[in-house]
Amino acid sequence: MAVIGQSAVTAARLAETAGRMGDIGDLDRLATTLPGSFHLVAAVGNRIRVQGSASGFRRVFATTVGGTVIAADRADVLARLGSGELDNRWLAARLVDPGIPHPACDATPWRDVRAVPAGHYLLIEATGRSRVVRWWSPPEPSLSLPEGAAVLREALATAVSIRLDAVPVQAPIGCDLSGGFDSTSLCFLAKPRWNDLIAITSTSVDEGDDDAMWAQAAARDLPGVQRLVVAPDHRPRQFADILRPSGSDEPYPGLRGQAQSLALADRLVTGGCTVQLTGHGGDEVVWTRRAYLYDLARTRPWLFYRHFRGHRILRRWPARSAARVLCDRRDYAAWLGDEAAQLRAPAPPDGPAGWGPPLRLPFWATPAAAEAAEALLAVAADGAEPLSSSRGQHEALALVQTAGRFSRLDAQVVAEAGLTRACPFLDDRVVEACLAVRAHERTSPWRYKPLLAEAMRGIVPEPLLQRRTKADTGVEVAAGFRHHGAELLALCDDSLLVRYGLVDARRLRTAVSQACAGATLRPVLVQTLACETWLRSISSETDIGKG
Repeated sequence: MAVIGQSAVTAARLAETAGRMGDIGDLDRLATTLPGSFHLVAAVGNRIRVQGSASGFRRVFATTVGGTVIAADRADVLARLGSGELDNRWLAARLVDPGIPHPACDATPWRDVRAVPAGHYLLIEATGRSRVVRWWSPPEPSLSLPEGAAVLREALATAVSIRLDAVPVQAPIGCDLSGGFDSTSLCFLAKPRWNDLIAITSTSVDEGDDDAMWAQAAARDLPGVQRLVVAPDHRPRQFADILRPSGSDEPYPGLRGQAQSLALADRLVTGGCTVQLTGHGGDEVVWTRRAYLYDLARTRPWLFYRHFRGHRILRRWPARSAARVLCDRRDYAAWLGDEAAQLRAPAPPDGPAGWGPPLRLPFWATPAAAEAAEALLAVAADGAEPLSSSRGQHEALALVQTAGRFSRLDAQVVAEAGLTRACPFLDDRVVEACLAVRAHERTSPWRYKPLLAEAMRGIVPEPLLQRRTKADTGVEVAAGFRHHGAELLALCDDSLLVRYGLVDARRLRTAVSQACAGATLRPVLVQTLACETWLRSISSETDIGKG
């Protein structure tokens, strides 16, 4: 038995667990109680169990070579053992805005490599056959805000402590201090090692960005913490060095900030850091989005009206949005099938959606891309079950797993510099603590991250808990497009996505030109560019399948 990753497990506990095991399923108790972020591998008799995390941050992949099942935590490693043939349906689906939904998101870029869904383990039988088995389910959201805050406080403190204890005393530890609520909480939870902590703040060229002000306010209450403040002229611009291979096993959604992440990682490693605490996942874990309104309308209609009215005012939803919430009675499979058939339809008005946001392809995707993406999604929709029978809980878990997949790729990128990214918000015990709180209490149109605010009361100074704003990187992104426009436009020339028939070169060039001229950036454009650069980085090793 082996626990690989960041955990507080001891050899004695593993030995005790192994001594009690009579069946591979007996490991469920360890898997569902052990804090941290890790892979769990065990053999009982002639059966082998390999699992990652429920959040999707730790993933497992498998392939079969010569009749033998081989598992790994990276899909590209396994692809090199087989044909290395890419799946054009997967590539086409990566162009879908805002992203590939469950369960299609569990596909991989390679035809002969399969992914184990989050919350499941790979079971390799004595016969050599393999199958996936569920070991985790989301908790029922039954806790009140005060009850859940106490559970989250303990879970998050434990998650941070595990990372601190893994680093030798007096060795430096990096920790984001962006000014955001999530990273600020981690800095204060790291109090036992404040003298070893390097708090990292990147300032912005945007005069309306108040992150640095909040970071400075937090730093005044962090005695002994060393600060590393990185000004815009001391780091690469957005979209710098975009052709540098990311080191990730699929397209990296953070492409635009990749050079910045690597430059910062290099500075930390040069200063002796091996671990960086980051607030990644906090936005997705501690509160949720819109689908909880559907559940609330059926259980507490008056409360639904108050929440809906608040969201509508904040987000400027059209009046008919309420009807969309109340009248959409499709099950998950029907919703996904309908979305697959409407990939090229005009996007509906903003507002609360069904099981997820509408899925659309950008105007630069070709009819062939639409056909391939629709085929992948239609297969996924056939008999698809949601992550939870509750729409709100399904959306919440889908967001968590999306954050887990992104943060996993982000960790792969900085690992190239020798740095380990730690994401305490994506530990399974932290995720469970958040999902166990009633959605309408942890999400509110009138309060910013109320669950985290309650959990950190008494740990984070009260004035910092009153923040109501959230900065964005729009100004820096626009500057990056202007400065690196030539390199970005060059990606449209001799594009592999164009060569594979998935993207129209002229239309893609138009989209990039518009962004360089200051048009509002569509995230799906970065998604497309990430696919292109990733394909170029692996083009010598792979071929694409057309079927």
